[in-house]
Amino acid sequence: MTKSLVRSGGSATAEAAGYVRVSQERAAKNGYGLGAQVDDIRRHAEYKGWVLVEVYREEGVSGYERERPALERLLADAKAGRFSVVVFPSIDRAGRSVKDVIEIDHALRDAGVKIVFLREGIDTATPTGELFRNIMAAVAQFEGRLIHERLLAGKRRKAAEGGYVGGWLPYGCRRGEDGVVEAVLEEQEVIRRIRRWKSKGRSLRWIARRLGVEGVPTRNGGHWHTSTIRAILSRQR
Repeated sequence: MTKSLVRSGGSATAEAAGYVRVSQERAAKNGYGLGAQVDDIRRHAEYKGWVLVEVYREEGVSGYERERPALERLLADAKAGRFSVVVFPSIDRAGRSVKDVIEIDHALRDAGVKIVFLREGIDTATPTGELFRNIMAAVAQFEGRLIHERLLAGKRRKAAEGGYVGGWLPYGCRRGEDGVVEAVLEEQEVIRRIRRWKSKGRSLRWIARRLGVEGVPTRNGGHWHTSTIRAILSRQR
């Protein structure tokens, strides 16, 4: 494998990559966002004099997810020798389980790529660094489970109070200012008309076309489709 080095003025400069990730839970809580993670990686690369070839971004993906497209692409590029260093903002950005972090670490090291975890300041090429990696990965796993449990408890409490706990709200409903789901009267009237037309034997295509001709707005401002009508009818059974 060819190591990724750029010659500048007779000296070799390492080519580096970064990996950033934010989960939906973290984004919802306005935590350590993608922009802040990228800035930290860029500053570190500049300090080290590395050429930052790419920052791989994973948005709305939990650290527990097994399928992470950006991470898979990073590992493939590492094997291809595209860079010699990968910078993670912290261990928990690599993964929320000890097993996943160790597997990622080994895959990169097998490709001859050095790994840097900024927050922890860990170099896993040394036995001491490897030990600290395992300890901090275990801590990240523990913290992740605590966060998950707190979020679930909050959602259960909010649901018990009739509140909105996230996810897509169906046509005819919206979240009120107090967080409680409430009916949208105009949309509820449209739903009643759709059901009435269907009870009279009208086809889904006819209903969609009729709503379009009348200028009835959809939730997203687009056209009415038979799939939308079908979904509305299925929820009203």
